[in-house]
Amino acid sequence: MNQKEKPVSPETTLASSIPTHARILGDRELPLSSAAFSSALDTAAMRGDFDKGLSLQIYLPFCATRCVSCDRVAEITVDNTVIDRYLINLETELALISGRIGRGRSLTQLHVGGGTPSMLSNAQLARLTTLIDKHFVVGSDCETVFEITPDRTSWTQLELIKGLGFRNLRIELREIDSSTPQGLGRSYSPELLHDMLSTAHQVNFETITFDVVYGLPGQTVSAVREGLRSLAEMNPSRMLCRPFVRDEQRFEHQRGIDSHSMPSVSETMAMFAAIVDQLEGSGYEWVGINSFVKPDDSLSIAQAEGRLVRNRLGYSDKPTRIVLGVGLGAVSELPNLLSRNQDSLDAWQAALGNNEHPALAGVQFTAAEAKQRRLVHRLSEELRAPLADFEVAEQKDLLDNLQAEDLVTAESEWVHVTDSGRFRLLQFWDPDSGDLRISKSA
Repeated sequence: MNQKEKPVSPETTLASSIPTHARILGDRELPLSSAAFSSALDTAAMRGDFDKGLSLQIYLPFCATRCVSCDRVAEITVDNTVIDRYLINLETELALISGRIGRGRSLTQLHVGGGTPSMLSNAQLARLTTLIDKHFVVGSDCETVFEITPDRTSWTQLELIKGLGFRNLRIELREIDSSTPQGLGRSYSPELLHDMLSTAHQVNFETITFDVVYGLPGQTVSAVREGLRSLAEMNPSRMLCRPFVRDEQRFEHQRGIDSHSMPSVSETMAMFAAIVDQLEGSGYEWVGINSFVKPDDSLSIAQAEGRLVRNRLGYSDKPTRIVLGVGLGAVSELPNLLSRNQDSLDAWQAALGNNEHPALAGVQFTAAEAKQRRLVHRLSEELRAPLADFEVAEQKDLLDNLQAEDLVTAESEWVHVTDSGRFRLLQFWDPDSGDLRISKSA
């Protein structure tokens, strides 16, 4: 049967039900049924993919208010009964997944994010970890990360989070120039950050990561440089930096941001160059594409030894590439499938009420496409890849596009990311789809 005669899958016939502007995972995103997602889990389990390292991300979407610059799925509520019901449905989703891949699998990474996870009460946080432990094994070698917001945590809560087994904290920062806040959200005074860091150090968390968003409306290179200088003086373990992308079609509330106030691409790149200069001058090492750590950090050691791994959760020294996302709008990354859950709370709960996985949409990859994505990941991890891996037609096209943009060079037996490419890859890398946007294509 030739390609034209290939039967159309049920998912393909429903493509028109997802408008182009709503295709978060890229233009190839199509509706994904619960059965199709379950089948992908079965296939990965049969191939032994989960034995090579498994990451679990628990998404808690709740926030007290919606930030103007918010680019995440969020539910605005302070009602504990809504959160309690959410946890009930989380258990159903966890059970559906562990029922397919086997209960009691060991996790390599566990990441709890949001939203504002620290909104949960102590009892709810304890219940959450009980649910996770019921379906997965979180061993002493598992990388455990909990996202907090400094203005919604306390010494008592941090002690509880550590006691529940989370050894690493992540804090997202947006307005790092606190002298001129614009109400974009995730902005904290230096005093509050100092107090939170002091408490976290006393509670003995292993790492504290600042997740810094730059390229915000009205932001300047000098403001970014000064903000990073101030943050570096606080001495967090790690800094993860990513550019802000205004997308009013996906997030209608961002219409409150004047598009004319957004920095240009060249200005955003200049901001990242200032970040690199400031952090390296403050004693941090540049790891991968957008992470900065201390010289003795495990990520720095992993990069030097060729063990650095990048997935949707960021960089890690753990051997894991599969991420299972659980919760409202959560994204899962399997070798041949990128999928996302329902992003309407009612739809998500309705699917789980029917004992069905709440899959909404996804992108399925051929073996060649999966290899291409893996090559992109490798370039972002090791900053090089064997030239022999680019021999087939699809990979040759990728290499040609990368070279045309001066992102890589091909010399001898290796393809190396250029100095310019290391600065610029973030402008081409699509963090949602995991693909590169080369010359507004690819």
